[in-house]
Amino acid sequence: MARKKKMAFRLNPEWMFKEPIDFEYNKYTLLGYLQKCENRFEKFEIYPDFVELSLHFANLQSLLKENTLLLTEKKFEDPDDEILLKELYPKVPPKLNEEEQAEIDKTIKYSTTKVFDVFNIGKSIWNVVHDSMNLSIKKNKENIESTRGYSFYYSKEDETLHVWEYTIKNAGKQQISKTYLTKIYEGPTEDKTMNDVLYSNTTWKETEEHKKFPVFEIKCSQKYPMQEAFIPMMRRKIMAYVFQIVNFKKTQVIDSVK
Repeated sequence: MARKKKMAFRLNPEWMFKEPIDFEYNKYTLLGYLQKCENRFEKFEIYPDFVELSLHFANLQSLLKENTLLLTEKKFEDPDDEILLKELYPKVPPKLNEEEQAEIDKTIKYSTTKVFDVFNIGKSIWNVVHDSMNLSIKKNKENIESTRGYSFYYSKEDETLHVWEYTIKNAGKQQISKTYLTKIYEGPTEDKTMNDVLYSNTTWKETEEHKKFPVFEIKCSQKYPMQEAFIPMMRRKIMAYVFQIVNFKKTQVIDSVK
């Protein structure tokens, strides 16, 4: 397995403390970054900016209330990996003279609203993408608890079928559940059935149960960037659906023994 690389933030979390410590310099640094975020949001490129903006906003709040930076050493596997509160650690900013502290104070006051506004733009775009994607199970719903399965999406625009295998498992030190995707087919459907495509391309041929895994279909009213929007949203929808069914079954079991 390739070694995971630490994600390079587009704007360093300690950006305002980099030389020169000057409000005007910091202002234009931030505005340049936020403009690029807005441009990507307009193209529905939600991630990784959506995650990064949430960290910058949390940092500004922490600096304002406690004069503390919030940093992370998390190794990101995908652009849409979320940052949990327990994955952050505090850092006291460098000691500044009176003039430098005044520049930082102006920077924090100016930046908080600006970052929050652009984060809300991203959140609105996130909701648009989420609501325009529909997930439905097409086969083997009774085996949903296997935490492995397939998903497919047919793009009418370019007449291309996309097929993935998914696996839901715990990831990282915090053991947070995550949906891992592996694309097993991308191309025309021709005269093939979905079963033909799935079972001739699956990497699970050695598994006796591979034909019993759930099969999801994704439908979408608009074409979105795959890595920055479509795949992150599909990943979340699959996990939400699976967990909803699993939790519902657990509730039924509890109710039956009362």
